Amino acid sequence: MAETSRAQIAEQIEFSAFSTADLDGISRLITAMSDDGANLHLRDKSPAYYRWMYFDNPTGQAFGCFARHGDRIVSSFAMAPKLVVVGGRTVRLGKTMDMFTDPDYQGMGLIRKCADRVFAEARDHGVDGWYVTPSVNSYPIFKNKWGYAEPFQPIFRARLIDPRAALAAVSPALVRRLGPQLVTRLSRWPRRRLNLPKGWTVSQPTRFGPETDQLWDAIAPTHQVALVRNASYLNWRYVDNPDDYSLWALHHQGELRGIVVTKQTIRRGLPVGDIVDLICARDDATTLRLLVRLAVDRCAAAGCAMVEAWSILGSLFDRRLRSAGLLIARAKMPLLLSPDYPDRLLYDAEAWWLTQGDGNDV
Repeated sequence: MAETSRAQIAEQIEFSAFSTADLDGISRLITAMSDDGANLHLRDKSPAYYRWMYFDNPTGQAFGCFARHGDRIVSSFAMAPKLVVVGGRTVRLGKTMDMFTDPDYQGMGLIRKCADRVFAEARDHGVDGWYVTPSVNSYPIFKNKWGYAEPFQPIFRARLIDPRAALAAVSPALVRRLGPQLVTRLSRWPRRRLNLPKGWTVSQPTRFGPETDQLWDAIAPTHQVALVRNASYLNWRYVDNPDDYSLWALHHQGELRGIVVTKQTIRRGLPVGDIVDLICARDDATTLRLLVRLAVDRCAAAGCAMVEAWSILGSLFDRRLRSAGLLIARAKMPLLLSPDYPDRLLYDAEAWWLTQGDGNDV
C-alpha cells in the first residue's frame, strides 16, 4: 500500500463502539488474525461467542471500539469489566482483549486510537485499572510503549499423562532418537487413579445455584485478590458460554467445599486438559489438592495427554499445585497491570488467586 494511499485511507477510517450488528465483522477479523487450525484450538471465535462476551456479561457490557474502512472492520480493542475482591473490598477491574489490526492497516495508529476510547469509557464507568494477558505481538506495546507493570511471573504448571504423545507433538526428532523400545515404555507411564478420602463425594452440576453463592460468601473473605466467583458469574462464564466446559463439584460430608472447571483444547495437535477454574477457600490446601487431582483424573479419562493450570511462579499457590501433581513449569505467560493502579495489593504475587478463567484465551 503506497504511502499516499495509506494517508488517504487513514482519513477514511471511522471509529465506533461495538454493537450487535458488528459481531460478524469482528468474528471475521479475529478469526483471520488467529493461528487456529488442526494443531491449535483454544476457544470459540464465532459471532455467538462475541455476543456472549461483549453483551451478556453480568458485570456489564464490554467496552469496545473498532475501526472501520468502508464496510470492513480493520481493527478492534475491547475490555470486559470484572468484579474483583481486593483486600476485602469488591471493585471493578477490566480485562483487555481482542487487540487486533488487519495487516493491511497496521502502522496507522489504529490500536492506540481504539484503546484510548476504550480506556476513557472504562474510567467513566468506574473501572480504575485493568489487567492484560498480552500476545507476543501486543506485549511490547503494553510494556514498552504504554508503560504497563509486570510485577510477577505467571506460568503454565502441568502434568504429563501420556509422555509418548507429548514428546511426539513437541519433538518428533527426539522420539526417533529414543527408539521404539523406550517410546513403548513411555506409553506405559503409570497413572494414579483418584480415590477420594472417606466423606468426600463428586457431582457434575449443569448450572450453579444458591449452594454456589453460599460457598463463595463463605470463602471470599479468605481471598486477597480474586475474581468474584458467585453463581451469576460462573453460569455466564462456563454454562452460557457457547464453548464447552466440564464442571465438577466436590463435597465433604454433604457440604460443597470446592468447584473445578476443565476444558479440552488442542495445542501442537495434542489434546490438553486445561484446569480453567478452581474455587475453594484460599487456605484450604486439602480441597485444592483434591480438586486438582479430580481434574487430572477426569481429563485423563477423556483422553488428554497433558493437564495444565495457570500459576504464579514461586507463590504459595504454585507450591500447592506442585504438591497436587502439577510438577512441570511448562511455559511462561505474561500478565501486565495498567500503570499507577492505586491499590498496591495487585502487585503482590502472593495475593492473587489466578486461574485461566480470569483470562479469555480458554
